[in-house]
Amino acid sequence: MAKQVAKILDVPFSTLGFRETIADMVERIESGQKTHVVTANPEIVMLAREHQGFRSIVEQAYVVPDGIGIVYAAKWTNQPIYERVTGVELLEALMAEANQYGWNVYLLGASPEVIELAATKLQARYPQARLVGYRNGYFKEEEEEQIVQEIAETRPHLLFVALGAPKQDNWLVKYRERLNASLMMGVGGSFDVISGKVKRAPEVWQKLHLEWFYRLASEPSRWKRQLAIPRFVVTVLKEKWSSRS
Repeated sequence: MAKQVAKILDVPFSTLGFRETIADMVERIESGQKTHVVTANPEIVMLAREHQGFRSIVEQAYVVPDGIGIVYAAKWTNQPIYERVTGVELLEALMAEANQYGWNVYLLGASPEVIELAATKLQARYPQARLVGYRNGYFKEEEEEQIVQEIAETRPHLLFVALGAPKQDNWLVKYRERLNASLMMGVGGSFDVISGKVKRAPEVWQKLHLEWFYRLASEPSRWKRQLAIPRFVVTVLKEKWSSRS
């Protein structure tokens, strides 16, 4: 399946819908192709815009539209992105495939309590997936060598890393050649949601495309991060208008 790309503020997004994305990723894993997935919302796009090093990582990754802001931006700029591919849903869908194919899965990141709970819940939900290891994200730089070796030995088909953006993607790229992972993906706060520590927005909020507002109301400390959303909107519209003139 050829992956078509649409650019939003120079970030190359896959234009595949959710089910097509899963089918494409399964094909890549089964054919032995290595893939680095970045789930990008407006905050990630603005990070890539402001940091050259992160932008070069994103330009070489398989970027999916995690955030309704990306879908709206595509609409405003006449680009063929019609559906969100959110990180936590993508993780669950890939786990369902791991359950079917008996893939190896490794989880890295979050707090000790959260990662243990997330690992227990995922293993219970997807018993045929082989959870070959997990480790919390509170490690020192001198421990990284041992962690990389441990992951490499398990040869995971799926490697999910929750260290926050852009740290998780920088870490994956730094060790990519040594991790022996088929598909590696930064998953941000997904383990918090899966463990039950953080509640995802109710379905009605998701359908109204107000999940970002629900999260802000639930965690007011996120307000600084959420400022990326209006900055993203203004930047997209500015570029749209300047391209017309």
